[in-house]
Amino acid sequence: MFKKLLNIALFVLMVAVIISSLAFSSGKLSKVMCNELKVIIPDGSPRFIDEEEITRLIRKADGKLLEKQLNAINTEALEVQLEKTPAIKNAEVFRHVTGDRLDFNGKLVVEVHQRDPLFRVINGNSDFYMDDEGVSIPANPKFTAHVLLVTGKAGENYAREKVLPFVNYIEGDDFWKAQIRQVHVEADGEIILVPLIGDQLIEFGEPVDYQEKLRNLKALYEQGFEQTGWARYKKISLKYKNQVVCTKK
Repeated sequence: MFKKLLNIALFVLMVAVIISSLAFSSGKLSKVMCNELKVIIPDGSPRFIDEEEITRLIRKADGKLLEKQLNAINTEALEVQLEKTPAIKNAEVFRHVTGDRLDFNGKLVVEVHQRDPLFRVINGNSDFYMDDEGVSIPANPKFTAHVLLVTGKAGENYAREKVLPFVNYIEGDDFWKAQIRQVHVEADGEIILVPLIGDQLIEFGEPVDYQEKLRNLKALYEQGFEQTGWARYKKISLKYKNQVVCTKK
């Protein structure tokens, strides 16, 4: 009987110690300071902005970040603020605590996924990329994305309304994705395509009915040029409905 009572007493004491320890740890955890800020850009992500710039943006959003308790930091507000930056598609901010019950270290981890550019616009006045959602991303000399180039009189609105659906179509077609390297926009809104193969220019006209125009051009590539070759022509015009006009050199 005495042994049974002793075992019960020891068990109750052990539970009390565990509860006391957990309460102590919980109390310390609630007071853990933010000692470190870590920025992660996943492998394969574009790098329009680097870790240093992201750190600067975070500190601008909360200048006293490293003076706060970790659980007092509004992670959702930081995510919203970061995602206002055009280059950032998604930001995730979370708290991380390391150490034992006597000594904890608080770290704020920021993982940033940047936007994938679809094409680049250089028009003399500005230089920017645009993604498939029509978001304009300022170019950064530290980073170059190897995407289709748009030149000439292409402002942001024209790029979003006219060029974006056209380039989306090109990028969705393996044949044309491998053929077209540049889109040049004329003052009247008509476009000229610069192919990867050959030195001829392709007068496309306005970026409308492009499925039909490209279908006709593909037929020329696969049938006509197979017989005559590329080098004989300096210009191909698709401006007129159901016509492909080739100009010899």
